[in-house]
Parts: sequence; C-alpha cells; structure tokens
Amino acid sequence: MNRHLLLRGTLSLIVIVTTAAILTNAQVKPARDPKQPVDEEYTKKIREYTTETFFNSPLTDYLPASPNVPTPKAVLGDIAGAPGKLPYSAEIHSYMRMLEKASPRVKVYSIGTTEEGREMIAVAVASESLLGKLDENRARLAKLADPRTISMNDDEADRLVAATFPIYYITGALHSNETGSPTALMELAYRLAVDESPYVRAIRDNMVTLITPVVEVDGRDRMVDVYNWHLANPKSNWPPLVYWGRYVAHDNNRDAIGLSLKLTRNVLNTFTGWKAQVIHDLHESVPYLYDNTIGDGPYNAWVDPILTDEWQMIGWNNVSEMTKFGMPGVFAHGNFDTWSPGYLMFIAATHNGISRLYETFGNAGADTVERTLSADDYSRTWYRQNP
Repeated sequence: MNRHLLLRGTLSLIVIVTTAAILTNAQVKPARDPKQPVDEEYTKKIREYTTETFFNSPLTDYLPASPNVPTPKAVLGDIAGAPGKLPYSAEIHSYMRMLEKASPRVKVYSIGTTEEGREMIAVAVASESLLGKLDENRARLAKLADPRTISMNDDEADRLVAATFPIYYITGALHSNETGSPTALMELAYRLAVDESPYVRAIRDNMVTLITPVVEVDGRDRMVDVYNWHLANPKSNWPPLVYWGRYVAHDNNRDAIGLSLKLTRNVLNTFTGWKAQVIHDLHESVPYLYDNTIGDGPYNAWVDPILTDEWQMIGWNNVSEMTKFGMPGVFAHGNFDTWSPGYLMFIAATHNGISRLYETFGNAGADTVERTLSADDYSRTWYRQNP
C-alpha cells in the first residue's frame, strides 16, 4: 500500500470540497494553467511514488512551479508523501512560515500550546485581497453568528452574506499514528498559494482555507521518534505509542464536550474566533477514501435538520466528483455515528456549522506497505458504487 495514496487522495478530496463550496460555474474544470510552468522534478517523483495511476487525479498529478515560493522539498529533502520522510511538528511549522515569508497569500498564526509546551498553529491561505479584509469579514460573520445583533432581519442577513467570504478550517494529525495528513497539508498550502489554474484561483479568491497541520503535536513528535528508531532498526519490531499526548491516546477525539485537553480548547477557540463555517478533520483508518460528512445513525436530535441535509449534499458531491476521476473506493455513509458531540469535528456542528471527517488508508509511518483488503473493504454497495 503506497503512502502516496493518502496524500494524493486527501489532497484531491480537500480541493474538491473547497471548490464545490464556492464554484457556481460548471465550466470551471480541474486542469492546470498551461501558461504556468510545472516543477518537473517534483512531478516526476509524484508519479514514481504513486503505485497506481488511479490513486491520483488531475488536481494532484503535477506540481505548479514558483520562482519564489519553496515546495515542501525545502524542508523534507523530498516531496510530500515520500517514503521514509516523516517530519517533526517543528519542521512542519517551519515550512508553513517559509510559505508566509515567500507569499503574501499565506499567513501563520500561533493558536496556543499543548500540555508539554509545544506550539499549535493555524495557516490562512487566500488571495492577498481577502487576507487584507479579515477583520471586517470577521465582524460580518459575528453578526451572522448571532442574528440578535441585526434584529433577526433577513434582508440584512442577505446583505451580510453577499459581502462575506467563508472560512474553511482543516485539521490534521489529531491521531498520532495516522501520520500522513501533515505533509499532505504542507503541499496543499503550497498549491493553494501558487497554482494559477482557474479551479484553484476560484478557491483562493472566494474563501479562506485555514489549516492546523498538526493538532496533537506532542504525540506527533513521539511518533516521529519511534519511526526514526524503526528506520535505524528496520529488522526489529517497533513498539506502538502508549500515549500520544499527556496521558491521552485515541480518545483525544472524544474531548469536544469535556474540553479537558489544551489541543481541543485551542481548536475550539480558533473555530469560534475566526467564525469559521467548517471543521474538516483528517484521519487514516479506512480504505480507500471515506467521506464521513454524512455519517450514520443515530443522528443527534439537537442538530438542525437543515444542517444534516447540507451534510448529505456535500458528502455525495465528493463521492460523485472523485468517481468521475476514476478513483476507486470513495464512499460516504459508513459506520460512524453522528450522535456524539465529543468528536473534534463536532465543534462545528454544535455551533451550527459543517462538521467533516475523512478516513483514508494509512500505514502508521512513512513506509510503502503492501496491504490486503477483506471482501467487505471492496464490496459494491449502494453507498460505494466504485469499490
């Protein structure tokens, strides 16, 4: 199982959904700008590391070149998703700040620290024009978030909506043994900043993509320590982590009600502080690409039915668009409850926003591993028509 599947598939899905949120012109198709040079060396490595062509898409089968903005290779020494390359959180943050220094389309914000004092960040990517209007946009979003401030006036709400651009918040590496999203998000930030194709420009000119590349930074660094030991001792079994953060492991994704962890509070404060419309959390446990926007029953009775209808619209749009690319195993409506408000993504749902979670294949490291699927993993069902 090639680790590049995770990167390419995740990037494709993210770019599709962010575009779908703001594109109304059906003629805008995913295709590179022929006038913009391609980073030939990086693109060659994409093809080399991706074991099957159907694991890629027109959104990610090339990398646009920039004379001024560094690619992830500047920090990783290879492309994002390369075998054997698993960067520490500080390296990931360093790259995001390199982007900020090189491009007026990128801004990096510190959003707090963990129990062990490591920094968490949020990276905003949009056109220079939008980034220059963040404060006034936030003021409009605050009024929409509390309609009492506009006396419940629908006409005023419509005016505010027309003048306001949305905030799409993506979070990665909440679960430390799910290791691929940070490098995928490094490359996504680069692409959104430099790609001049009409498809990507439509995203950049109409919304802010906000990225926290590593949520569980304490656990990320522990995981990289263990993986580096594995690289130094390839014939030995490498141990799993007992804890990721301070006395917490997988259940760091069950804390959105208790708010016992700093990482949860930092994400909550970022979401509410930016008045974002979406939290999109990235995970790795299911082949190949599971869009958990829709989820499965039981549905929480306190979630507005209009909101759950929007989940259906967005989730099935993703499945349809990815299937058009010929990418296998893209599905929604999997076995994931939409009842518990404890999931990190549900911070959005409990604030009348869109909560999203992707699951894809991961290898708990940066190795290329051959994987064997069970019959259930690739059976054709009503919700997975192209297994």
